[in-house]
Amino acid sequence: MAGSLAARTLERASFAAAFEAPAYLRSMLAFESAFANAEAAEGVIPAESARAIGEACSRLGLDVESLVAEGKRSASLAVPFVKRLTAAVSAISPAAAKHVHFGATSQDVLDTAMALCLKPCLEEADRALEAAVRALAARAREHRATPMLGRTLMQPALPITAGLKIARWALALAADRERIAEAQSTGLAVQLGGPVGALEALGDRGPAVRHRVALALGLADAPSWHVHRNPWIDLLGRVAQAVLTAGKIARDVSLLSQPEVGEMLEAPARDGVGASSSMPHKHNPVACAHGLAAALRMPGLLATLHACGLAEHERALGGWQAELALVPEIAGALGTSLDFLDTIAGGLVVDAARMRSNLEAHGGTAPGEAAGASSAAADELLARLAGYLP
Repeated sequence: MAGSLAARTLERASFAAAFEAPAYLRSMLAFESAFANAEAAEGVIPAESARAIGEACSRLGLDVESLVAEGKRSASLAVPFVKRLTAAVSAISPAAAKHVHFGATSQDVLDTAMALCLKPCLEEADRALEAAVRALAARAREHRATPMLGRTLMQPALPITAGLKIARWALALAADRERIAEAQSTGLAVQLGGPVGALEALGDRGPAVRHRVALALGLADAPSWHVHRNPWIDLLGRVAQAVLTAGKIARDVSLLSQPEVGEMLEAPARDGVGASSSMPHKHNPVACAHGLAAALRMPGLLATLHACGLAEHERALGGWQAELALVPEIAGALGTSLDFLDTIAGGLVVDAARMRSNLEAHGGTAPGEAAGASSAAADELLARLAGYLP
């Protein structure tokens, strides 16, 4: 599809790979293997069955197109998936086949797999956000007293310093990083509840089995969140805020990079980057375009995510299925934002001379007056960013 092809020009490759069919299916198999091992450890199923299930999970090959075709008939990939896994286990041990997926339900394997796919994206995002904050904090300190125009309602206002502006960006990103980490500790959790969320088939061993699965998969242990998805939605909402923060920074940089302003560039000009198909003289701010494209998509994605939270009874009809399609897009927007942040972290250009010239032409105030209050304000923010500075 043309839309999908165009969307790929915005992808961060590692984030796209994290949700592609092979990765998602590996995550589903990882859940089933960990679940069987946990059940065996708690005496719910025989150890021999867990070994057979683990062996089948380690070598099972799955045809994606046939899974999709069959899954469409039940609105769930889990139905054909469990069918094929059961057949593979039966070939190893017919007695073990009855213990495949025992006590679990479709939502358990699909939600847990989604969390497992998101996990490496959040780990990469944490590293990228840290690097961006460190780089921007260093530039803010370098330009703490560099005067420039402040702008309100798109018009010249009072003078500020470049250091204050950049420090504001860095502090917002640092806060987003901390908020994602906080939400991840509870929102990135194993889903295990059984048909109606009560772990009925596992009896009093249910919580212990769930705890073992969480440990094995590196996810938080939480009671079933089949329909009350608050921590999960909160985590994704904080991801969305980081995308919006990056988008605001991209908006600022793109405006400052207009030749008639010329105060910042996202990076030094490079051959082949930001080229126009018809105007050879142009160097478009393509990293900013990525950051803005991600941020502009996010409000709609977030609104749909919240709408999906209106679940019916013990499992949602339509909303949960819509969310499964939505989460990779939210993660994808985060990846696109990180590409923008990587660019400015590595190459943000600050033109102090142009800032001074614009301030003298449009500020109506002597540039030296910016060095006082704005430099002090920048110092306050830099103090909050001390952990990111050498």
